[in-house]
Amino acid sequence: MKILLLTTCIYNESNLFDLNRLISSIKLNVNPEIEVVHYILFQNNMNPNLANLSTSCNYYNQINSFIDGIVSLSKARNILIKNVFENENLNDFDYIGFPDDDCWYTDDFWKVFSEVSTSNSVDLFYTKFGSEPVKFERSLNSHSTLCLINNASSNTAIYHINIFKQLKFFDESLGVGTKNNGGEDTDFAVRALLISKNCYYHDDVIVGHRDPLPEFRYRYFKGTFYVLKKYGLANRSIFPFFVRKLLVGIVFFVFNKIGVSDFRYEND
Repeated sequence: MKILLLTTCIYNESNLFDLNRLISSIKLNVNPEIEVVHYILFQNNMNPNLANLSTSCNYYNQINSFIDGIVSLSKARNILIKNVFENENLNDFDYIGFPDDDCWYTDDFWKVFSEVSTSNSVDLFYTKFGSEPVKFERSLNSHSTLCLINNASSNTAIYHINIFKQLKFFDESLGVGTKNNGGEDTDFAVRALLISKNCYYHDDVIVGHRDPLPEFRYRYFKGTFYVLKKYGLANRSIFPFFVRKLLVGIVFFVFNKIGVSDFRYEND
């Protein structure tokens, strides 16, 4: 199996430490049956020696690119996607993922993923993340639309390359660094859901990442609300989750966490 991973990293010592943890976790997973090509975009690069940074090894090929300044997360990923379209034959790959620089994979993650995805002809795989991930062990598929909306993210979702070919790019009006601050992962996952035949949800924490802070969920309401509104008003299966999000927003509004403008989409 050949995996394509795309990661963006804003250059600083802390982020480099996290990135090296991610890279190390990937290297522990590769072997003659699991090959990874890893595109990394370094933003705000202030270190000229960073251009020489590469940790490629057998079955792990790291490809670095650099930009001055910082762009939104969705725009940064699209820069990487454009690089992939220009330099790779996507038919050589089986799956693609977009791990953040501060996540990591458990031992044998990609080996078990290969077994699960092959035996179930998976178009879209997703799971949970947390600071204390457990070993990835095969389990029953627990997929539902609610589980996808609650859990699919850049760290936890993996897309079959044929699904990715249809999705292509992230919506650059969404995500951290935009006026809508969030929703880009949900948008990408919902678009994949609507064209996928086989979705697979592993209901356990098998990807490492700092734990989410529930008290700050309101910060990402705006982008996600727009996504669920857009698809919910056009698709009966998504509509209940738009209504649910609307009710959550009303609660946030009542407790002065968000304002009226957070119910409105803004185009950058």
